Amino acid sequence: MDRPLKQLINKMTEILIVDDELGIRNILSEILVESGYRVATAANANEARAKVAERQYDLVLLDIWMPDTDGLALLREWKYGGLLNFPVIIMSGHGSIDHAQRALDDGAVDFIEKPISLKRLLSAIQLGLVKWHEQQRQAAEEPPPEKRTRGRRRNMQQVQRLPAYEMPDYGLVLDFNRPFRDQLMDFERAYFKTVLNHLNHSMAELARHAGMERTHLYRKVRSLGINVEEMREEARRTAPTPPVGGSYAKPTRPVLAEIETSDENSIDNPTGSTLDRYPLNNTLK
Repeated sequence: MDRPLKQLINKMTEILIVDDELGIRNILSEILVESGYRVATAANANEARAKVAERQYDLVLLDIWMPDTDGLALLREWKYGGLLNFPVIIMSGHGSIDHAQRALDDGAVDFIEKPISLKRLLSAIQLGLVKWHEQQRQAAEEPPPEKRTRGRRRNMQQVQRLPAYEMPDYGLVLDFNRPFRDQLMDFERAYFKTVLNHLNHSMAELARHAGMERTHLYRKVRSLGINVEEMREEARRTAPTPPVGGSYAKPTRPVLAEIETSDENSIDNPTGSTLDRYPLNNTLK
């Protein structure tokens, strides 16, 4: 991480925690204060609105399930009301692929599933601050869309006609005459659909295969127009009929590796600081 970005993450960073559970608010507050952050809390959407109206926060941790207004609705309210001038990390104990995709589409920088790994939480905050800073810088430097289009057309006119190769087995045409971004999207779409078909449409296995974090993968798949549920349904419709008096073996998925814990990392050991009581490989439920 370069020096300007290191300066971005310092003891003056103020985080707003929005969660209707008092225990979660208290634990997160202790952890973040001992990690060098300033912290404010809100128990519901109305309190969060008031807090955001009062001051500028550097980052907001926002729970989805709250009694008055859910976190996704509040995120959209901030975004489309022109009030989303801070990074938001969504937290949920009952999340799904759809929730993660909606949160990222509506402007969240990350999506964390409960129980929360403390190491994951602290990493997400740092990366979220950096990501938001980079997004704001790029938005300020990016030329208007009209200028980008004119420059692309001018460059394409100067290039001699290049070959194109059809790859029907993968629904892909490799055409060197198209803009790189468009061709890359076609390749990514073919890649993810092909691998999904071979992995029984498991997003978890796809994330491991592609070497991507799930939140980034959800956004990528959504942006490419890939509907995983439709792919699963299509696979079920086109599956061969089992032979009379028998059945095909149900495909199995690899079992996730179990996480080993030790007594010294147990939450039952209350001595030391808050970070000692909640070591990084423990989770918040």
